[in-house]
Amino acid sequence: MNKHVIALDIGTQSVRAAVVGAGGAIRGIAQVKHEVDSPQPGWAQQRPEAWWDNLCKAARQVLGETGIDGKSIAAIACCGQMHGPVGVDVRGNVTTRWVQLWCDKRCGAQCETLRRDHDEPALAKIAGSSVNPAWTGLKVRWIRDNEPEVYDKSRWFLVPKDFINYKLTAIAAADPSEASGSFLWDCRTDAYSAQLADAVGVDLDKFAPVSASHEVIGQVSAEAAKQTGLPAGVPVVAGGGDFPVSMLGFGIVGEGITADVTGTSTLLASHSARPLIHPAVQNLRHVVDGWIPFTILDCGGLSMKWCKDLVGSLDDGEADYDSLIETASKAPAGSDGLLFYPYMLGERRRENTTARGGFFGITLNHKGSHFVRAVMEGVALGMGKDMELFKSLGLEVSEVLCVGGGTRNELWNQIKADIIRMPLILSSEPEAGLKGAALLACAGVGLIDDVAAVALSRRTTDKTVAPQRNNAGAYRSALTEYCRVYDRMLGFWQDR
Repeated sequence: MNKHVIALDIGTQSVRAAVVGAGGAIRGIAQVKHEVDSPQPGWAQQRPEAWWDNLCKAARQVLGETGIDGKSIAAIACCGQMHGPVGVDVRGNVTTRWVQLWCDKRCGAQCETLRRDHDEPALAKIAGSSVNPAWTGLKVRWIRDNEPEVYDKSRWFLVPKDFINYKLTAIAAADPSEASGSFLWDCRTDAYSAQLADAVGVDLDKFAPVSASHEVIGQVSAEAAKQTGLPAGVPVVAGGGDFPVSMLGFGIVGEGITADVTGTSTLLASHSARPLIHPAVQNLRHVVDGWIPFTILDCGGLSMKWCKDLVGSLDDGEADYDSLIETASKAPAGSDGLLFYPYMLGERRRENTTARGGFFGITLNHKGSHFVRAVMEGVALGMGKDMELFKSLGLEVSEVLCVGGGTRNELWNQIKADIIRMPLILSSEPEAGLKGAALLACAGVGLIDDVAAVALSRRTTDKTVAPQRNNAGAYRSALTEYCRVYDRMLGFWQDR
């Protein structure tokens, strides 16, 4: 009998369930959408019971549509949106009616208190990252400060995929990718840190034991089988956060293999044996051995959308991306010295959280095409700056994969390759999260031996964009000037 695994994805906008063959082919996907509630500025929350209800619907739907024999299901793995703490009491009841999502900023005061009372650089050397309101431990501290009765009666605080695993198995478990995103994990010992927990002010006993992402943590219970339609007794592995699991699904495994993930944001992420400790870099454990150092530009693809909307508003019409790209192609590499500073939504770096965007170096000779191209170049130069930072911290970048919606913009891809002076390998793999989860499930029950090697062998690529030598000089000068502007503007808006 052909073996299958079930891959689950608890996303910010939907819950998805997929049936995946042991060879990696997706047999079917079911999706149930949900909304983000934002009752106050900076708040983003969802109800954990809705995730479970939607998961039950999606699982039953995909099982029905594919018609697979339940006996062929070898294992289940879940990935999910990261960092959102779900409180669960000793009886398994949810204590947090609403869960702070990864993008929720309400624990800003707790972050400031931590910075004020402790040496943040010293803590960052332990945690692998600087203080950030995304981290699970800081969100739990907010619960302790603002909902003490919820904090006290919570036996566990579980992130979304761990909550789903708990509902499936009645076992509380975590994995290194999520534990490393709690600001409670010691990157030097690969274990929870009592020192960090004391600094954050939370009880480590409320955080679940950690298993490797591919390790089996339990089996589907009879009650969960009744609700989901999944067979009772099927092994469930620990899984991982959606970002690291997607990295696995894209085949971004191996020292120095780096990804440009451009969608709404632009994310530069690499696979490294160790964290890269720097205020501008965040680090998470990979779902295989090693770490994922990464930077995020919140206005990556969003910069292009802003430019399109701006151009369209000039004549009360609607511009499209193709015409925008054609306009940009009329300007030379480097936009004749015009630079776009793409931090319109600030930056994750502490000194630049309230930054704004801007154009630098405007002269009377600059035309519309220069401004459009400069927007594309500004995002690419931001990526180039971070690439140089990675290298300066000791990372040897071996190859760069471009994934996400940005792969469809050929001019942008060429600009990026020219700026980083390396070939850009394009991958339009649409289901990296589900495929990564399936790899973990297969590894957990011995259907594959070396999950990293298999992920690499299954990597799908479309084409490679080589850097153009004739643009090298212009972009080398542009990157130098961009870094000079960035260094001068760092912190400019913070004291207003």
